[in-house]
Amino acid sequence: MLGFFGLFRYEFAMSIRRKGLWIAYGLLFAFHTFLLFSPAPLGEFVAGEVISEREVFWVAARFLVAVNVLFPVVVGILSADRVLRDFGARGSAGTGGMGGMRELQESTPLPRLTYGMAKFTATLAASLLPVFFWVLGIAITMVSIGHAPASFLVAVPLAFFAITVPAFGFVIAFSLVGPLLMPLSVYQVLFTGYWFWANFIPPQLFPTLNGTLLTPSGIFAAQAFFHGEAATKLPGAVTPTPSEAVLNLLVLALATACALALLDRVLARKAQR
Repeated sequence: MLGFFGLFRYEFAMSIRRKGLWIAYGLLFAFHTFLLFSPAPLGEFVAGEVISEREVFWVAARFLVAVNVLFPVVVGILSADRVLRDFGARGSAGTGGMGGMRELQESTPLPRLTYGMAKFTATLAASLLPVFFWVLGIAITMVSIGHAPASFLVAVPLAFFAITVPAFGFVIAFSLVGPLLMPLSVYQVLFTGYWFWANFIPPQLFPTLNGTLLTPSGIFAAQAFFHGEAATKLPGAVTPTPSEAVLNLLVLALATACALALLDRVLARKAQR
């Protein structure tokens, strides 16, 4: 456990201090905040109107689904080098650490599973924490200016954990192992295309994973757990039941676990070499 927490602290510190993370997040924070408080038709859901108690949970869910459009792309691209850099001959500017560290780590009694889980949880925590405080700040602002009831302060965190956390975990798990199987730049391009193809292209227009249990955008949880009278207004290919939303979360968790298991196998193979 000491090895896990030591590596977790190190990786979290390196990830949270990355300039690229804060530049990308800062631009997205500004963009979404502008849209949130812009008048219609630009406004995502505010547009000067007060959110009623009846629709507060649906509005929170719609907000977090909008967050899942671009933020996971940034997270996937930035987390793609968190394991790869440990195998490099030299450090990479902006990676927040030194390359070529894997040989040193292999010489310690740190198990591969502990290494992988520490990388995953630290990267996930560093990616989620700024977003959580931002969405909470949005909720506090809306309540304080009278645009939302106090229950919005409960609805937003609940939607965050049901919609955003699973998506980020899914993306980070595959982004840790993907670049070990293909060139980094190739993975980043393919991942970006996959995210929009699998989540936001209507299946009526083009074959896609959107609308299946492998959809990680959060629309299953949004429409099943936080639905309201306005739920049908959200673009999407599904109108799931709560049981289907639970199954969707379980499938995403299983896929995340499989990616981490694959990471362990790839690391084992590299260690043998």
